[in-house]
Amino acid sequence: MSDTGPVAALSIRRHAARPHRTRGQHRASWAAELSPLLAGTQRRYTAVVGSAVAGASIVAMATAAGMPSGEEPAPSRAVDDIAALAAEASVPQASSADGSASPASAAADEAAAQSERTTPVTGQDAQIQWKPMLDDITITSLFGQRWGRNHNGVDFDAETGDPVYAAYPGTVKHAGWESGFGNLVIIDHGDGVETYYAHNSAINVQPGDWVDSGTHIADAGNTGFSFGSHVHFEVHVNGEPVEPLNYLAGAGLDLR
Repeated sequence: MSDTGPVAALSIRRHAARPHRTRGQHRASWAAELSPLLAGTQRRYTAVVGSAVAGASIVAMATAAGMPSGEEPAPSRAVDDIAALAAEASVPQASSADGSASPASAAADEAAAQSERTTPVTGQDAQIQWKPMLDDITITSLFGQRWGRNHNGVDFDAETGDPVYAAYPGTVKHAGWESGFGNLVIIDHGDGVETYYAHNSAINVQPGDWVDSGTHIADAGNTGFSFGSHVHFEVHVNGEPVEPLNYLAGAGLDLR
């Protein structure tokens, strides 16, 4: 027979029945179309892989439909190519050929940074420092037993009129006369902690005022049960007086 006879026709029918046999053309076609898509972000990768799987299923069904009954279909090269490209795209690319971050890597880094910026966290204020209640600290009497009863604070030498400062931020709980304390200021610092400033000649705050550490709250004096101008200072925790110098030292202010 001639080259254009039944042999040639059989070859044409074979090609039509098994288009996947022309491997070189299909390999170039699938790879060229899918490679740019699979090099994109994770979202594009998901869409492409889904499309590829659907396409591979169509190819497989078309191949099986065109084959004679009882003949096992040969492995599809197109399906193999799709699987290879999908596997390549699933591997994270840290950087491009020139060393710069790939678009997928850059997008992931930006998403992580945005998450850190917007994640709700419990913020903490900067450490607030306790401050001395006078410009010059000279201790004249300590916490403890005195004259048959407990002296609940510490006394600091001061001249009448010397400014007295809040040792720590808080709300003024009391500002006025209080028996043996004379003119007394009590500041509530929260968490059960209060500070007392007694024997003042003048008071510069009112109950309910908010004061910061270092606020000028009173002037030193000699009012109440006192034998000379000074500042009587107490620290109370949960309603009970504690040794002030030790407490302040534990809070970072050592006046000893």
